[in-house]
Amino acid sequence: MKAVAAYKYYDAETVEEACAVLNQYAGKAKVLAGGTDLVDWMKRRFMPTPEVLVNIKKIPGLSGITEEGGALKIGATTTLTDIVENSTIQSKYKSLADAAAKGPPPPIRNMGTVAGNLCQYVRCWYYRWPDWYCYRKGGPICFAPGGRNVPHAIMEQKVCNAVVPSDLAVPLAAMNATLTVQGTGGTREVAVKDLYVVLGTVLKPDEIITSVTVPEAPTKQAFLKSRVRAGVDFALVSAAAATTSKGTTVALGGVAPIMVAGTPDAINAAIDKATPLSENRYKVSVAKAMVRRVTA
Repeated sequence: MKAVAAYKYYDAETVEEACAVLNQYAGKAKVLAGGTDLVDWMKRRFMPTPEVLVNIKKIPGLSGITEEGGALKIGATTTLTDIVENSTIQSKYKSLADAAAKGPPPPIRNMGTVAGNLCQYVRCWYYRWPDWYCYRKGGPICFAPGGRNVPHAIMEQKVCNAVVPSDLAVPLAAMNATLTVQGTGGTREVAVKDLYVVLGTVLKPDEIITSVTVPEAPTKQAFLKSRVRAGVDFALVSAAAATTSKGTTVALGGVAPIMVAGTPDAINAAIDKATPLSENRYKVSVAKAMVRRVTA
């Protein structure tokens, strides 16, 4: 592991200030909240590291969990431990608490934030190893189809086979959650299910997530996660289902570079059309079983 390269550091006091600094450095700056993924990335130097870090942890109002008018609002810098231990989430949004608890170990949960979990880098070993110049890095191809691909995508692959690594995104997508995103151009809402594109997210370089909103508590919900290590690991396949006034929505994790979410019938149809790689056909049967269980 290498020493961290030199960088500039800003303690933002407002969201507007944070966005202005991000805009000033035009893609060379990164947001720092918990830092559990970003700092590791900078130490290992998988790719050129950011020249500027913008700390948003000191901005008032970005942390906290409230419920108003039947909707749950979670600040962007709220920690995963806060999610796990919050009584409202435990009683009304338990699938979200389960996803946070089945993710990183307690020390990382104590630092890792909601927005950081949603925006973390993919875990593909070709992307995270400097010797492989893959398509996501700007190279000519994705190496997963012809290489080791046990944890990789089985649908929506296109030019990259890395999967969305966030555990929280799965139940949040199932609960039709939205993100409030702010940049120098103003504020907008983004559905969690629409946050990811094949090579990243829809966030612009000057934008940050300020909060997550779940519009209503589900009347029925569930979250399941399959992983190599029972204690701490990223999902090989995960699934969540939530029934609200809009019906039942199912979301899958660990199967695609984007969020796969929709009605149970739509998700089952998507699984039937999956295109697994040489070592991950098992994901098809696991995903089918999980959909049956979370919607039972």
